[in-house]
Amino acid sequence: MVTDNVHIDKELRAKLFALALASLAMTGAAVGFLPAAAVVPFVAFLGIAASAGLVLVWKKAEEASMIAQLAREDLAVVNERLAKLEQLLQTNPAAPPELRTTMAEVTGTVGLLGGVVRELAKNVAAQNRDVAELKGSLKGAPKAEEPQQERVAPVLLPQTAIPTPAAASSPAPQPAPRKAADEELRRMRLITQAFETDSIELHLQPIVSLPQRRIRFYEALARLRLADGTLLGPSEFLGALERLGRAPEFDRRVLSRAMAVAYHLITKGSEAIVSVNLTPYSVREPGFLWSLTGLVDAAPETLGKVVLELPQECWRELDTDRKAALGILRDKGVPLSLDAATDLRFDARELADLGVRFVKLPAELLVAAEQDEHHRLSPELGVRDFASALRREGIRLVAEHVEREEMVPVLAEIGVPLAQGFVFAAPRAIKAEVLGAAAPQASSESTQRLLRRAG
Repeated sequence: MVTDNVHIDKELRAKLFALALASLAMTGAAVGFLPAAAVVPFVAFLGIAASAGLVLVWKKAEEASMIAQLAREDLAVVNERLAKLEQLLQTNPAAPPELRTTMAEVTGTVGLLGGVVRELAKNVAAQNRDVAELKGSLKGAPKAEEPQQERVAPVLLPQTAIPTPAAASSPAPQPAPRKAADEELRRMRLITQAFETDSIELHLQPIVSLPQRRIRFYEALARLRLADGTLLGPSEFLGALERLGRAPEFDRRVLSRAMAVAYHLITKGSEAIVSVNLTPYSVREPGFLWSLTGLVDAAPETLGKVVLELPQECWRELDTDRKAALGILRDKGVPLSLDAATDLRFDARELADLGVRFVKLPAELLVAAEQDEHHRLSPELGVRDFASALRREGIRLVAEHVEREEMVPVLAEIGVPLAQGFVFAAPRAIKAEVLGAAAPQASSESTQRLLRRAG
């Protein structure tokens, strides 16, 4: 690894400052107790020693910077070649799965090494700045003038300004970057292998109507099962897939599975629909939303049965191109939803024009707003008017994260039509046959029948 060739001395700054302070302390002492004839050679000797130390340190920093730059250039070349190989593998359907998995592992390793090199370059740059500042301060220090008298008053320095030998020589606590890097590499390999082997599981959590508690639709929640059987939630693996640039492909796979679930519900005579979360990384990826139109066209029987959920931040960042893509999806009959709201500044008419049919808000926020009569969800509307205002624009309010039973009657009284949370049901894995393909083995509890007829 690059860190084996370049060692950044963590004690460098302490040593340099100790050298400078010790030089000043010894100079002050010498001025007070040595004759003038002895002071000038002594100070000159200390100056030469400090300059020699700075030259050695500067040379070491320049070598480290050069090696880091070469490593970055080499990794860039390797990354470019890996990208070409990945394109060849994607266009070659006969490539064995083992080759694809190995290729993905190598890509993940190179991506992680690139991060290490970038961090190393930052450390080297910071070290260069510190050395340059110290060198300039020593050059700009006032030179000792020959005293007019044979003996002058001693210069007393603060006690805290003189480092003790123990403080100057004691090593700073060293982290263990190698162990952390190895563990991160292992984790990246497991996640990449699970993604390449398509070990994605879909869990469904029902969304019910209030106050009847009848199932109206489901939210599809993706999980990734590693080779050792560990089941990861999105927060545990999405970051790795985003660093590898695989998040858009992951979202497309989850959407394809959700469409298979929707088709299964249609064949069973259910009116329930399925919602799918899209990650901010994917939504911001150029061309991603346009690629979803192809998936929708491939399964016209599920139109109107699969809802695409975008976080609130993505709705506020929409540019002209992404608005156009969402307009195409809306015109094809794909319902859209606003999710992960961080505030309550909504323009219901604007959201409706964009194709939004559902807005999700935390149940805690809605209950707190109801209990505080002075709290208003918007400048013009109170909490009791909010759901009806959305409904007038064809948007239905969903209270999510309903974790306590006492929340349910409050939400029903407010007029919230839909709710989701562990009070009603926990997310559960669907059966393999629903997706029409073999899925990784799961526990008996997770393979219990989930898809019930919606009322």
